[in-house]
Amino acid sequence: METLEQEISFEELASSQNKAPDLEALAPDYIFLNDGAVGLSATARCILDELRDWHKKTEKHGSKSVHPSYLLTLDKLGELLNKYRNLSEQAKSPPSIDMALRQVMDLEKRGRNKSALVYPFLVRNGNKVLARISLASPQKEAKTDVTPYRKACFSFSEETIDLILNNRAKKPRALEEDRPGAMLLHKNKSGQIWLYPKLASLQSEMASLLRRGFQPYSYIPMNDFLADFANYAKNKGAVVEILPDYHLILDDLQLNPDGTYVNQPEVIAHYRAQSDALEVFALTYLKQLAERAGYNLFRARIQDFETLHGNAEPGKKQNSEKVEALIQLVEDFPFDKEKDDLGKRVAETCQQSIRVIRKLIQEKALLSERKIEGAFKSLKNRLNIQVKDHSQNNLTLYRFIPEKRLDAVGISDPELVSKYTNEIVADLKTKFGLKETKREDGTTEVYVVDPGYMAAVLHKLTADAKISPAAEKELTIAKEIHASLLSSKNPALNSMLKADYVVKLQQDAALMEREVEDRQKSEALAKKFNLSMGLLGFVGTMLFFLIASVHFNAAGVILVGLPVGLVIGGLLAVFFRDREKSDIGPGGVPKSSGGGGFAASYSGISTVSDYYPSGDDEDADEHFGKAESPKEKKVSLIAKGAERFVFPNRFTKIQDKIHDSKSMRKKIWDNIDNIRQSVAHLRTESDDDKVASTVEYALLQNSATIAIPDEIVPVGMPSTIILSHTDLKAPLIRDQISEFLRNEAQKKKYDKKLVKYYTFLINTIEVEYYKYLPSRKKK
Repeated sequence: METLEQEISFEELASSQNKAPDLEALAPDYIFLNDGAVGLSATARCILDELRDWHKKTEKHGSKSVHPSYLLTLDKLGELLNKYRNLSEQAKSPPSIDMALRQVMDLEKRGRNKSALVYPFLVRNGNKVLARISLASPQKEAKTDVTPYRKACFSFSEETIDLILNNRAKKPRALEEDRPGAMLLHKNKSGQIWLYPKLASLQSEMASLLRRGFQPYSYIPMNDFLADFANYAKNKGAVVEILPDYHLILDDLQLNPDGTYVNQPEVIAHYRAQSDALEVFALTYLKQLAERAGYNLFRARIQDFETLHGNAEPGKKQNSEKVEALIQLVEDFPFDKEKDDLGKRVAETCQQSIRVIRKLIQEKALLSERKIEGAFKSLKNRLNIQVKDHSQNNLTLYRFIPEKRLDAVGISDPELVSKYTNEIVADLKTKFGLKETKREDGTTEVYVVDPGYMAAVLHKLTADAKISPAAEKELTIAKEIHASLLSSKNPALNSMLKADYVVKLQQDAALMEREVEDRQKSEALAKKFNLSMGLLGFVGTMLFFLIASVHFNAAGVILVGLPVGLVIGGLLAVFFRDREKSDIGPGGVPKSSGGGGFAASYSGISTVSDYYPSGDDEDADEHFGKAESPKEKKVSLIAKGAERFVFPNRFTKIQDKIHDSKSMRKKIWDNIDNIRQSVAHLRTESDDDKVASTVEYALLQNSATIAIPDEIVPVGMPSTIILSHTDLKAPLIRDQISEFLRNEAQKKKYDKKLVKYYTFLINTIEVEYYKYLPSRKKK
């Protein structure tokens, strides 16, 4: 465990802070003129002279407002003191400057007669946040209110503080699992291990940031800034107060789809750290004090506690029963009989630790309410991402039932379900095209689309509607959403498509709609009359009468045959009309797929894949070859529909392409609704377990499963790796996977077993990948 005792006193870092008032209503903060420089070192006098000159230069520029950039900062002080020839090199050294700063701040008397203000402000340098320590000492009058300087520095820092709070809320504190309280236990000035409960506070984290701003000089506790910071964060609702000088961040409770925490909540981390640290500290010193005072009965109680709770299993080392017993043990110790300094300090530290733990227990009890809010927030964010991905990858409407999605994350209270359903719909409406409908069971069915892909979605659904009646309903809804977006002049409409593509897609969709209308008209007419049979009957009848007229040499017979032919033709047209027209012709081929049917019109004009390539099409026969049985074809279709979600074409990190059996199942469950909608064979199946197992089977039949020899598989690492055939065939993807594995091997280069594990995978993917590819089927 790294300690900082050479750079900073833990007593100072964890010292008590007075609760400050609101920043806008600060009490006057004065510095006092030290004309005679009584009791000041030569270095301190030169610092005050430099500050006086600095403020005079600032006033000459004519600026009436105070800004941190006008102030002298500590990092410039050493260089400025070099011009004072009356100062020796020793007087310009960091230890001398440390002593001088403490003098001008009157630290011995808690700043009652200070001659300068030392106050930090925060700046950003790339991805880092730095603390600049400003010095102010106008020294115009006997006493000067420096509150404007303090306000100016803090106001300048507010944007950076907001960034710190936001980032900290997304990144909960990580603890040592074996000893979570280690962060609070450090050696004191006497060399003894001591407990500092406030080292876990947000103020302590900020103090560590400020400490770096003092280098190479010693840290001076910035109690005024830390109090201002705590009040600011508290007013913004970003922190929870444990003690007036101990706050913890109100973290974003990120949840998995099943409602479990992605990261351990901040309050739980603090509770575990404080409880573990108190156990180590209290048992160490209570044994010592009890031994010294001869409290044999209390020593027996300590032994009973250790026997009962000393060997708790992982996950229960800070359970509620044990912590309550620990607190009771500490509170029952007769500290009032302790006379020396050690006993009093142990009592004070234990009491402070117990106050913190009691408050943390109260906050822990409120987690269930925050968890519901966190679950809703996570679901809302997940829906936003899923709508965008679905619109981009599938080019169809994203359909979901809010009530079911809320129930899946543990929100089942009817009032909350109704409230959150309305909030979800309202939130999605601000960003996407949306239509909601009420189902017979009272739930809400919501159709959403990213407006940036609207033209492509209409184009795709128009094509689907030509062969799938189920797509006609979705197309109708998509048209309603499109009309709504047009009427509201949504600026995002088709923003993700090139303008010439939008025109082409709209023209293609209109042409396909006209084809559908013409086909529907001809089908409607065919249901009333069979024109070919009517024409055949008419022609046959006229031939008969023509032959008769020649045979009898009577032209009038033809005139008689004309009305008879019309009657016979009409009767045949009606009699042989299509009573039950089927969409599927002989051999299972759609009748519309002939000369001008779906396959020709949709792909011949311009398909969506022209604009959004979604896979490696050159190997289509491998999956859909003529030799496949109906069952194999069904499995291939399911795998093809699921691959875009489990092995996405558009990915942010190459790890999305690599799975073991556990991660693949999780990916399937995360996208179960999307996969069901994308695969026609699964749309009518309501059992999620059955859908998931079917998809997993299909993917395994159409993926490469690399088995790793047991002897080189480290503990905790998967023994099989699953990659899609498409990715394994693509040299670029193989290179990216290999590069990722090399980086992982480099990070673990001191673990020989892990390096051997990664080396096997790299060799397999780069050299022997062809062994895991299916043999091409003959066409």
